Amino acid sequence: MEYTAPVSSLEGRTALVTGAGKRIGREIALELARAGCDVVVHVNRSRAEGEETAHAIEELGRRACVVAADQRDVDAIRSACDEARRVLAPPTLLANSAAIWPKVDLLECTQGDFDLALEVNLRGPFFWARWLAPGMKEAGDGAIVSIADVSADRPWPDALPYCMAKAGIVSMTYGLARALAPEVRVNAIGPGPILFPPDYPQEAADADRAATLRGREGEPADIARTVRFLFESDNVTGTFLPVDGGYRFGI
Repeated sequence: MEYTAPVSSLEGRTALVTGAGKRIGREIALELARAGCDVVVHVNRSRAEGEETAHAIEELGRRACVVAADQRDVDAIRSACDEARRVLAPPTLLANSAAIWPKVDLLECTQGDFDLALEVNLRGPFFWARWLAPGMKEAGDGAIVSIADVSADRPWPDALPYCMAKAGIVSMTYGLARALAPEVRVNAIGPGPILFPPDYPQEAADADRAATLRGREGEPADIARTVRFLFESDNVTGTFLPVDGGYRFGI
């Protein structure tokens, strides 16, 4: 008998991926397209990169559109959700990937530094979920996956507002899982060392790699495949899943 590959449970679904113009968000968007999803590509200022991601999705045989919104602007997020519904379909999958990583010394931290980290990294993801959740519940089958960080429970002293926001993502995940049950599943992922910034000291990067049990940094595909797994796993909700190569044991 000829083998027939099973159809993905995501076939024909519409996903919205924040920060999908580049880095991890782009890889998540492409992985979901490979799983059969149409994808709403969210960007802030990276419109050209977003269009490139959308084109790559279309080359995979799926539909795509690009929406723009500053994650600090709750009204802009709502408008982007409305646009996604008009252009493609009401998204029943949300991957909260967009984030910033501002390093700031505690004794030099300003209110502006603090507000920026929490507005982009916590308030924004909350309101993407807030505006999309009603449609997910109405459809009777939705899922949200947010990218947190292993620093959520082992905060770095030189990036406390960021770590506080990511800890908030974990708490938000637990709360949304309860608030939106049973129709919507909500989970979070905690990446470890991955995609070091260009200005990241080589010595620090080497130390981070050595601190993992795997002896290496992660890859965007590691996170993208985990997002897909959580979207496809019908009985997993209210979970924070580290995908860090065991980094949390070495720091």
